[in-house]
Amino acid sequence: MSMHWTDHNYLIPVWRKGSLPVIAIPAEMQKNYTEESIPMLPGLEALLLETPAAQRFGFCFNPMSLQVKLGRKVRNPRPSADWVGKIICRIGRAAKVQVNDKTGKCASAQDLRRTTAQDLFDAEIADRDVTSVMRHSSIETNRRYYATGNIQKAGGRLRAKLTGVPRYGLSSPNRVTMMATT
Repeated sequence: MSMHWTDHNYLIPVWRKGSLPVIAIPAEMQKNYTEESIPMLPGLEALLLETPAAQRFGFCFNPMSLQVKLGRKVRNPRPSADWVGKIICRIGRAAKVQVNDKTGKCASAQDLRRTTAQDLFDAEIADRDVTSVMRHSSIETNRRYYATGNIQKAGGRLRAKLTGVPRYGLSSPNRVTMMATT
């Protein structure tokens, strides 16, 4: 909701010749009050490029008010990010998409963010790169809140990368026995 095509007071998608696309973030929108750019994910780039160049002005995303759909008077011309978050929660509840079987919690906007982080980890993107995309100051934040981890996946990645590597690889039956007993 805070991405704008041209206003530098908001997040702006930036394409420069000879460079990969980034999202420019003004200092005023950061907790640490530091201007920065982060890599743009390919899916977001594809979505943004669906907008013809002649129509790239104003906010990048302009969801229609549900009031229009319901035939009611529109109170606010542009929904706030908080309101859109509430709508996403309503959609999650209506679709019965549960993200926690114990509590019955349904999908929310934060869960979409968590899914993005998990997709990046599953694609074996380096921790520091995931940290950059998620706009965290610490890799530990990612690990604590977004990649609680699946030890079997981690073990599979380690095994795939280290099999056959001297010292770490499983190159002989004796090493397997030795490793299993230590």
